[in-house]
Amino acid sequence: MKETIYEGKAKIVKIQENPEEVAIFFKDDATAFDGLKKATIPEKGYYNARITSLVFQYLADQGVPTHFIKDLDARTVLAKKLQIIPVEVVVRNIATGSLVKRIGLTEGKGLIPPVVEFYYKNDPLHDPLINEDHARVLQLATPEELSELRRRALEINDLLVSLFDKANLILVDFKLEFGRYGGQILLGDEISPDTCRLWDKATRQKLDKDRFRQDLGGVPEAYREVYARLCKALDEETKGVRQKGQWTAKIYITLKKGVLDPQGVTVRDALRNLGYQSVKETRVGKLIEIQLNSVSREEAEQQIRKMCQELLANPVIEQYEFTLS
Repeated sequence: MKETIYEGKAKIVKIQENPEEVAIFFKDDATAFDGLKKATIPEKGYYNARITSLVFQYLADQGVPTHFIKDLDARTVLAKKLQIIPVEVVVRNIATGSLVKRIGLTEGKGLIPPVVEFYYKNDPLHDPLINEDHARVLQLATPEELSELRRRALEINDLLVSLFDKANLILVDFKLEFGRYGGQILLGDEISPDTCRLWDKATRQKLDKDRFRQDLGGVPEAYREVYARLCKALDEETKGVRQKGQWTAKIYITLKKGVLDPQGVTVRDALRNLGYQSVKETRVGKLIEIQLNSVSREEAEQQIRKMCQELLANPVIEQYEFTLS
């Protein structure tokens, strides 16, 4: 079994057979205010994984070096194992949240050029705001690395502002993490509504984790909307380049939570009889792979959902998730 090397608030990271690679699984758990507020939000992990996959592939296409390798399933991505630099980089395009509270800027004020902030990635200290001198004293990163983090963050901001604008979204602010790998600094972690503030361009409706923080409701719907808009924006960007027959769908069908899984029980007992006493629970599902002659991602997604609802999954006892590549 793959060893878990990290489990955080929203992700589980497991080392792979190649020790230079990790599998990152996105959970449905949500926390806010240093863990004081907690909940499980159905589909959150799925949409965070899908959005992260889309955004990281887009950034790689634009020449940004990242840890992302490929999707393993609908909620899990394969990535390079980084030595994480314990400095979170926050880029702010619009004043809101803690920035307004700290220095008294007007809520919603545009920040041109953007404000870049460094935070010490340290849970016991509640991730405090730091400057370059603090990072040097704490030996978190060299001055050259900090300069590189700032430059990379601003480059990524330019790319993402443009991408989200095409999706009729305002990128208000976002958090980035970087790590060392083979003498390089690579973008790591995730980019999703958990790590970005995203507002609707026309209404300024919040479509991110603030919906959970502020008890606004509709969190899965907001994340689903962001994903759908990004898919459409990227389809428009690649229109005329993508050819028919390029979509491969991998559909993962499992029993819903609470539904008895006799096959899972049988597999669990067999594993225990082989000496794997640490196995707590096993759920058995099925993987279906389909190739589609669809021009757009949106069209392909619509067809896959319809196939699942009409034939591939029993809506009473089964749930499905899928990836497109």
